[in-house]
Amino acid sequence: MKSYLTAFVVATGAALVIDAALQLAMDAVRVSTYGHAPWWITANLVERGRWVAFALLLWRVAPLLIEPVGATPAPWTAGPRDTWRRVGVAVAVVPLLWVAATWMVSAVRFTLLGTWDTDGRVFQSADYYSRLLVDLAPWLLSGAAVTMVSRHVE
Repeated sequence: MKSYLTAFVVATGAALVIDAALQLAMDAVRVSTYGHAPWWITANLVERGRWVAFALLLWRVAPLLIEPVGATPAPWTAGPRDTWRRVGVAVAVVPLLWVAATWMVSAVRFTLLGTWDTDGRVFQSADYYSRLLVDLAPWLLSGAAVTMVSRHVE
């Protein structure tokens, strides 16, 4: 399992490096009348950095979810009950990891820019958290439902 997750972390990091190199190369030949943004914004590193943060979070958390301490069999040899439980937990946790990855990237962006003016105000809005809860609720409830059903699967 760790080898798959390590490969995912490396692949997402490589995609960012390749994207940055391509954008820098394109920026060298681009002629534009608009202002010049920093290279790390032009290269979409901030937006695509979520995938690296997500991969790192997944690398850290997935073994705890899929291979819990105890005598539980490996995911590919698990019985139906364990499989349903693991899927239920994953359905609930993966969206939360994505939100955490997004927040990590936002923190880096605020730090690099030295200001909250680039989306930082959204975190002060109750509407943001309300929409986030509405977006996450189906996944969290679905994960809980599948986890509860797992107790009855033979």
